[in-house]
Amino acid sequence: MDHFKVEQWADFARQVTPPDVSAKMQRHLDSGCRDCARSLSTMKKIAELAGREATYEPESGIVRIAKALFAGQSQASANRVREILPLVFDSFAQPAMAGVRTAIATSRQLLYRKGGCCIDIRIEHVPGSKEAILVGQVLDSGQQGRDSASILVELMSGDKVIASTATTSYGEFQFLFPAERQLELCFGISSQNIFWIKIPPLENIPESGMVITD
Repeated sequence: MDHFKVEQWADFARQVTPPDVSAKMQRHLDSGCRDCARSLSTMKKIAELAGREATYEPESGIVRIAKALFAGQSQASANRVREILPLVFDSFAQPAMAGVRTAIATSRQLLYRKGGCCIDIRIEHVPGSKEAILVGQVLDSGQQGRDSASILVELMSGDKVIASTATTSYGEFQFLFPAERQLELCFGISSQNIFWIKIPPLENIPESGMVITD
């Protein structure tokens, strides 16, 4: 008994075989050929999987990060210039409110700005853990025509990338990481526009605290 090729069964499963050939293949199946029946069954499963693939949509967060990684691929270059955003506000540097004898903050609010670029971050310890959480927002990318969405953000320790993410449509991002010294954030606004932020030491932020007023 002559058998049909796997490629022919693939066309048969996708219903693209010419009518005369399709009739011959059907008669061959009706004759009881188990090998060809198995081939057809496999090809039908593959065709079904391929059909689902066309309608598959990945999660928006995955797409956002992939776009940011592609747009900021030159950010990984060893020759990238470190343009540091200066710190313009530090909640730890603010005087205590009138009438407050003791105030122990459990989080640190920081604002960085240079030109039109403005980035806000908050850092605090995770209760009962040696990890810290950093939540931030790119308020303004500083680049005309560039919103704050899908910006690649890398958490760095020296030249080592600890974690990376991309900003949401509102410019928001966050990291959960072991508390280390000399951490930086790298923002890939574009391949030619990369900003760095130096994160202050985390040991000054208590894990818990209280406020005592007169």
